[in-house]
Amino acid sequence: MPAGKRKRRFGISVPEELAEALDKLAEVLSADRSRLVNEALRAFLEDHKHHIVPHECTGLLIVVAMPGCSNVPSLLEEFRDVIQGYNHFHTHSFCIEVLFVSGPSARVSALHGAVLRQPGCSVRYVPLCH
Repeated sequence: MPAGKRKRRFGISVPEELAEALDKLAEVLSADRSRLVNEALRAFLEDHKHHIVPHECTGLLIVVAMPGCSNVPSLLEEFRDVIQGYNHFHTHSFCIEVLFVSGPSARVSALHGAVLRQPGCSVRYVPLCH
């Protein structure tokens, strides 16, 4: 096996319901758990690369918040150097902000962290280029 393809084994603990969902998905996709966990980790690390590897990045920051629970409007001003555009939507009892971001990964990481610290917010970064 080539040096870059070596595998490292380690154990993890996950809640029972997560393990059951993984088993069901593996069965439906006719895949083994290791392959699915590898794919999930690879995608998660790529989606969070802006936190660990300095680079110019472009992507979408999708923020879901309970109305009145977030300070996203002031973050739009504070991070206008990397926020190239945004849309605001309402659905059910949530506010959804889709931010198009581009710039130094350190600034995108800082924005991502600032949104995560907002009470009542969840956030996902989707890179548009790798």
